Amino acid sequence: MLIICKLHNLKDIPLERSCSLIHQDEWGVCIIDKSPGVLSHPNKVQNPEKKQRTLLNSKFSSVDECYEWTTDQGELKRFHLCHRLDSATSGIIVGCLNKELAVSIREAFKKREVQKTYMAITSGYLKSKRGTWKDSLVEKKINGKLRVCKGNGQAAITKFQKIRNNAGKLNLQLLELQPVTGRTHQLRVQCMLRNIPISGDNTYGDFSTNRLIAKTTKVKRLCLHASKIEFEIKHLGEIISINLEAPFPRLMGRILL
Repeated sequence: MLIICKLHNLKDIPLERSCSLIHQDEWGVCIIDKSPGVLSHPNKVQNPEKKQRTLLNSKFSSVDECYEWTTDQGELKRFHLCHRLDSATSGIIVGCLNKELAVSIREAFKKREVQKTYMAITSGYLKSKRGTWKDSLVEKKINGKLRVCKGNGQAAITKFQKIRNNAGKLNLQLLELQPVTGRTHQLRVQCMLRNIPISGDNTYGDFSTNRLIAKTTKVKRLCLHASKIEFEIKHLGEIISINLEAPFPRLMGRILL
């Protein structure tokens, strides 16, 4: 039996005000459209006086990987994160109000049973219209910060398709990226390795191009957006089917004009 997803009352979830809940069903699966600059969950604070922008405005349990809050009626609620996005990346992130179901969804991510699609604006020129990238990546600590580079490490696999070429005044390109694996900074590093860095990437990007884009368009953000997600989960004998898209960000669209 297919579960038909319905949108419920959203007022009980203390979302960061720039984010939006685009789906919630009777099983408690929640799909959020995250804004750039918002953390999936709080980081260890170096400066306790500096407020962090997080997905929900509530306490976070790193042990249970969930946000916790109390409703006006005194009921304790939990929002379980099922995966993460880099703070600079916008778009779809999945959570669940049901702990057992959240465990199943996390397992589906680990088993590569979740199809994720990203949209990226890059500089440079990619000759192929579509194909698959395969790289071996390693994580390193450089000056106390995590960096990823090519090396004898884990396999990173991404399917790509060129959507637009010579876009906008700066001759950028719009790519659709589907990561098969889920390595740290995978899409950003794989684009950098092919000399087509993602626009606005302050770690792996082309800094002179970033400055030019910011000056020309007044847009200062990483142009990477988690645009679509698709998966099926079996829970309590029922099939929960998710196939959703998040709107293309207005600021990214401005760069392509």
